[in-house]
Amino acid sequence: MTNTVEVIQATLDHIEQLAPMFNEYRQFYKQPDNLNGCKEFLTARIERQESVAFIAFVDGAPSGFIHLYPGFSSVYMKPLWTMNDLYVRSSARRQGVGFALLDQAKAMALETGAILVKLSTEQRNIAAQKVYESKGYKKDTTFLHYILPLKENL
Repeated sequence: MTNTVEVIQATLDHIEQLAPMFNEYRQFYKQPDNLNGCKEFLTARIERQESVAFIAFVDGAPSGFIHLYPGFSSVYMKPLWTMNDLYVRSSARRQGVGFALLDQAKAMALETGAILVKLSTEQRNIAAQKVYESKGYKKDTTFLHYILPLKENL
């Protein structure tokens, strides 16, 4: 029996389904449990149209999400998307959820005239790197990326 994966764009009506997964995702990155904070953060992003999130359902159960932020390339003078978050619940892994979410992100990027989707992942996250590369993502070997932490413990 094959499971059915459905991907939809998250709206305010989906916060109760999206926020628990977002909370799990943050905990993976050693952040404290903060479901209410996740609800507030996601509600603000959606209300202000500052990001786009898609939720994947496997046989009707929320199973993963992808979260993207719009941006622009000054050099190419075109829009781009930054895929900031991709999460698949452990119970839904190896069922095509990550692939379906990445496909939806690509389709949305193409629909909006973007020239690329960019992302970063931990160097030790080899499994994620394999998924990205299998979907056509390429390692950036041209540019180094820096961050300026403005708070401790970043």
